[in-house]
Amino acid sequence: MTHAGLAVHQWSYKVLRTGERIVFELGVFADEFEHPYLLNLSQETLTDILVAHLGRFPHARIAWNTRVTGLVQDDHAVTISAEGPDGERTLRAGRVVGADGAHSVVRRAVGLGFTGLTWEDRLVVTDLRFDLSTLGHAGASFQIDPEHGALIGELDRSGGLWRYTYAESRSLPEETVIDRMPAVFKAVLPEGSDPGLTRWSAYRVHERAADRFRAGRVLLAGDAAHVTNPSSALGLAGGLLDSFVLAEALAAVIEDGASGQLLGSYAEARLRAFLDMASPLSSDSMRLALHRDDPTRLEAEVEHYRQVTGDRDRLREYLLLSRDLETRSLL
Repeated sequence: MTHAGLAVHQWSYKVLRTGERIVFELGVFADEFEHPYLLNLSQETLTDILVAHLGRFPHARIAWNTRVTGLVQDDHAVTISAEGPDGERTLRAGRVVGADGAHSVVRRAVGLGFTGLTWEDRLVVTDLRFDLSTLGHAGASFQIDPEHGALIGELDRSGGLWRYTYAESRSLPEETVIDRMPAVFKAVLPEGSDPGLTRWSAYRVHERAADRFRAGRVLLAGDAAHVTNPSSALGLAGGLLDSFVLAEALAAVIEDGASGQLLGSYAEARLRAFLDMASPLSSDSMRLALHRDDPTRLEAEVEHYRQVTGDRDRLREYLLLSRDLETRSLL
């Protein structure tokens, strides 16, 4: 996986109006961690890697182009109705994990709500053939500005493909996003520059969690259980951390006869990790980079990060905050 992605050894906050860069050096962990860097990896690439690994297990099956249409459970098992290329079929299993995204059919079938909020802004994600490092951006970067904040990331080793994500009001028509885009890039790129737009998408952003991550024999993980904004990249990371704990707990219950309460412990621990850490951290990042209407508070936060990056111990402490997203083994 490390060879498929792009290793990023620092990330930065760039203040657009002054050009100031506040740099977070991940090298502070060089003596502690085997991989002291971020790994920029597209979701498509990660999916390809996971599918390849699953192919090594003869008992693992992937039903492509198949969707769940219904779910019922009793005291002994869960029955799933599904529709695919060969028509409808029924599957029955002792446990079911719903990891079917924010619009989870599984979550709705067991009657769990999805509490939280939808941000006032939509995000516009663009991929550009423009080397943003020439403007002082690291491979992972926040552009800090009350009007033109953005999330920026380098997508490949060539230095030529970058992702530039900005916010705009959802009161503006979504069908005319592309018409407003030239003005966005004119404000942040050198005069006369062609951003080299290759593709874009726009979507609403949510902060939500299921009421519970367990309902009888059904468990939730990933976006089916919780969604957050992408500013801190804690959405996919949170789903992976769910899976690490849940896989171990399920194996203990199914293979070793451990108490089913272990699965309740999973549900409680991962809900708390999202509500107490992932969502607050992501929300703070969203407000800093993309949703800012208080310049005084913005300057105060920028000053805070100047102090953090200027002190090695404070920098380590700040960078390690995300470790609290992990859940220790429940066994």
